[in-house]
Amino acid sequence: MDHSPEITNCEVLAPAGSFESLAAALRSGADAVYFGVGELNMRSRSTANFRMADLPKVVRLCRRCGARAYLTLNIVVYDAELPLIRQLCDAALAAGVDAVIAADWSVIEYAAAIGLGVHVSVQANVSNLAALRFYARYAELVVLARELPLARIAEIAAAIRRENITGPGGRRLRLEVFAHGALCVAVSGRCYMSLAAYQASANRGGCFQNCRRRYRVTDLDSGSELELAGEYVMSPKDLCTIRFVDRLLEAGVDVLKLEGRGRSADYVATVTGCYRQAVDLVAAGRFGPEAVTALENRLETVFNRGFWHGGYYLGEPLAQWSPGGGNQAAYLKTQVGAVIRYFNRLGVAELELSAAALHCGDRLLVTGPTTGAMEFVVSEIRQDDIRRDDAPKGTVCSVPVPSKVRPHDRVYRLSRRRFGEEGGES
Repeated sequence: MDHSPEITNCEVLAPAGSFESLAAALRSGADAVYFGVGELNMRSRSTANFRMADLPKVVRLCRRCGARAYLTLNIVVYDAELPLIRQLCDAALAAGVDAVIAADWSVIEYAAAIGLGVHVSVQANVSNLAALRFYARYAELVVLARELPLARIAEIAAAIRRENITGPGGRRLRLEVFAHGALCVAVSGRCYMSLAAYQASANRGGCFQNCRRRYRVTDLDSGSELELAGEYVMSPKDLCTIRFVDRLLEAGVDVLKLEGRGRSADYVATVTGCYRQAVDLVAAGRFGPEAVTALENRLETVFNRGFWHGGYYLGEPLAQWSPGGGNQAAYLKTQVGAVIRYFNRLGVAELELSAAALHCGDRLLVTGPTTGAMEFVVSEIRQDDIRRDDAPKGTVCSVPVPSKVRPHDRVYRLSRRRFGEEGGES
């Protein structure tokens, strides 16, 4: 099957909350990454942010892999923060950042005025052509509201091409949709539950995620309580669009955004790699049920709250609640130790087993700021140049690795989850 250039050129946009995750995204085939600096973004409560001084390095690493770099400035902004907003935009422009992602007009207007690219955030809840025509005066890309059905997205994309709606640079306005990861129960993430309960606004990046908890309904007259079937009725399952990536691209979507700036490097590597492969298979005309099953199986190995496979895109109701309060991944991570050194000629890593023993046949994950995330099965263990079946905790051993690792990289064992067991990531 022949596909249009738009499908072939669809951008896989990956999250980066650390240099580990950035390396994982780039090594897994991301066309672009998005990241935050400091506190003026929707992940201000987490540690998943860079410093302003990191901007040149982030851009340099992206360029080395032929990828674009987008800075998230997607919060509601207060007057006292305007000088810092301008400082961040100036620094992003100087560093070569391709665009800022924003919904607040203070950011959009200033970035456009200095010639910094603008992407309109999902928080703007863009759902119609009138809004797109308006934002096209300032932005080269608009993230559509998460609540739109696929048919409506296709109508919007067709109208953009038919009317030749262009951004400030004269290029056709691009469309981005959310493709994978955590969903907010509120409209396009504009939630006020955390603000009401804790004076910590989700729209300022301070969400406490109280929707992710289990609640009881209390009869105020009698005092009797009803637990809601044990379900987390405000905590949706994670969105997973891998089954219909082809339909998203054929509808005219230009960018598939993957959620997860607060997630680990192995999550970013797995999710980015799966959607990279899916887009490439669609472009090659080889996307089908067998590939979908394999990709879904891979996605289930990393953090998830269970998957909602259709989402609003396919008109499914939001009664897709998470089965538990935490990680439902098929694999759990247990730290084993760290890398001491790497022997390039032998393709071998020396490991310090500070936290757990190691056995032949173990599946390991190695993560680091340059390494990103690398998985492999231990095929051989050596201590004092003697081949062994296992190595005890508190010892040093050597194992073959598929590619270069670095000193201080962390080493984890991946094991199959037992029924009812939850992981550590939240």
